[in-house]
Amino acid sequence: MSKILYAGDSAIMAVLGLEGIEVFSLMDQIWDAGKTLQSALEAAGHQVTRMLSHEAYYHLPETAEAYAAHDVLILSDIGHDTVMLYPGERRNAVPMGPNRMKEIVRYVQNGGGLAYLGGYFTYQGHHGQGRWYNTPVAKILPVQIVALHDDRIETPEGARPRFLNRDHPILSGIPLDQPPMFMGYNKTLPRAGAELLAVIGDEEDDPFLACWQVGNGRVMAITSDAAPHWGSDFIRWPYYQQFWDQAIRWLSNK
Repeated sequence: MSKILYAGDSAIMAVLGLEGIEVFSLMDQIWDAGKTLQSALEAAGHQVTRMLSHEAYYHLPETAEAYAAHDVLILSDIGHDTVMLYPGERRNAVPMGPNRMKEIVRYVQNGGGLAYLGGYFTYQGHHGQGRWYNTPVAKILPVQIVALHDDRIETPEGARPRFLNRDHPILSGIPLDQPPMFMGYNKTLPRAGAELLAVIGDEEDDPFLACWQVGNGRVMAITSDAAPHWGSDFIRWPYYQQFWDQAIRWLSNK
């Protein structure tokens, strides 16, 4: 059993109505796209602390020592500013607070596991709003974030990853001849020294799944999402739970 902190994969959905010059709310709801991943991890026996994106802005740990209460940190479809900056009056304080990016790196170097997943607000993301390029966390990923205005590769026809090392502990024993399709992914480049386990894309072999050791810890990067919409077929895959169980066990070195 591993202790996991899972942040991201959520949004607050708001719909406003305009009647003349009067504005009224038609719908406000929180969309948690990470329920399937959380359920799969818990069904595999892991303990999950879930932070939706807006909760992470307020409550993500601030130091490596606080992150160390968890064996693995999952960052999925969550923007740079949500992780880096602080809310309320702290935003104007000098100093504002610890650099959480650097603290995440220190957590990994000290032995923690990091799973970094794709989406509209990780890597560079939608119109560059993810903004993870050249951050401390980007420098420990087993793929290179590309300095693009928008690094999304949308594949509405579906794209299947091609696996290069099926014997790796993350993939061992999982049937991979008919992997799930993904509706998109973030464009990245391979990183020297990292192990590239899978690629994706018709015209180029873009990284899909990569991992490596960083100090005493381990990092895994997936360039697509573990949740809808890019990962809608992924969450229905019969081996979704097995994949994530094995990934967490590798990341936590258990």
